[in-house]
Amino acid sequence: MYLAEKHGHLPESLEKRSEITQWVLFGNATLGPGIFIEASRDRAMSQLLPPLNEIFNRQPFLLGNELTVADVAVGSLLAYVPIMLKLDLSEYPAVVDYIKRLSERPAFQKTIGGRG
Repeated sequence: MYLAEKHGHLPESLEKRSEITQWVLFGNATLGPGIFIEASRDRAMSQLLPPLNEIFNRQPFLLGNELTVADVAVGSLLAYVPIMLKLDLSEYPAVVDYIKRLSERPAFQKTIGGRG
């Protein structure tokens, strides 16, 4: 959020900024622990990935047609699933496509992409 603010990548509208903040918090407080804590993984994935799959069936990024810091927060966590956890996400094809779209970005390749 700091870097997005510093480099002018947050919208001026308080409502839009709040949406982005909501997704960043979701990634850090809900999605990350849900996926990476093995004891809660099955339940969390069955609750969290279907709605995300629906969103990505409608639009390429969390908030529409443009990548935002929300996608960096949520997408980076999702991108670790096939890299670190080797989990099968084929039940969520739109999520798989989203991860692929993010992983093809040059910034991703310079950071997370080198770990796969």
